[in-house]
Amino acid sequence: MIEIDVTHMMDDDMGLLSGSIAELGESAGRITWRNSCQYAADHPLLTDDQLDEARDYFREFGAWDDAEIDAWTPEEVQGIVVQEVAARIREMEHYDSYEDYQAAAERGSVSGSVYRGDDGRFYFTLSH
Repeated sequence: MIEIDVTHMMDDDMGLLSGSIAELGESAGRITWRNSCQYAADHPLLTDDQLDEARDYFREFGAWDDAEIDAWTPEEVQGIVVQEVAARIREMEHYDSYEDYQAAAERGSVSGSVYRGDDGRFYFTLSH
């Protein structure tokens, strides 16, 4: 399990990192991927020691085969983690308050992978 401090992302526009075609048009995938890779270059979320664990997390999605995932560069792993975090923060933004989001997570309606720690900072857990 990887726990990442994502407090610095809470006030950023996550739509530019994880926006849909409805929001950004037909180029949404290219736009958000480029932005996520640039964000990751400026604010890496993982240490080098965490890259393989992150690859294993994404293997469970079933969207890529092992050869594809193994070929991801460290920059690509960082970029896809940024996209995943952005998507989960956006999920949280649909709620009126953090408490409403937390209640939805406890019901299993949302992932709950973004949470506020006892220190008041926000964290993302990369685990299944």
